[in-house]
Amino acid sequence: MTLPSWPTDLIEPVGDNWKLVRGDARRRGQGDQGPPRMRRGISKAVDQVQMSFVVTHNERARFERFYVEDTAEGALPFLMPDWSRNGDYLTMADGTFLTDASGNYLTIAATWLCLFGEQLPSYSAIGAHWQLSFSVTVLP
Repeated sequence: MTLPSWPTDLIEPVGDNWKLVRGDARRRGQGDQGPPRMRRGISKAVDQVQMSFVVTHNERARFERFYVEDTAEGALPFLMPDWSRNGDYLTMADGTFLTDASGNYLTIAATWLCLFGEQLPSYSAIGAHWQLSFSVTVLP
């Protein structure tokens, strides 16, 4: 089975409403006195990412098709770019850009395996556009 990928014809999320919350893999133990004891609780934790897009009517329709058909209304996992890193240039410690043998800059290609999170897609009208908001769970 091939995993569906985020539609490349949709724009990146709006920076103001993009928020990543790291999952907690720790186990906390509280004794009768003193500070709490922390230890690793589980081997992998899931991260939650909230995001928002400003889309046209056509982009909204494209997203709806992806959500309803490709992910079975949010029930199936999918691949999505990690917009916090994807496309950034790689640099050395002194700030010099890394290049290949032809002199082209090397960029990061970061992709997440996701499920739609607890906040399912919602829309708000903004003039002739729509603000699309939802959360995703990034799987380990």
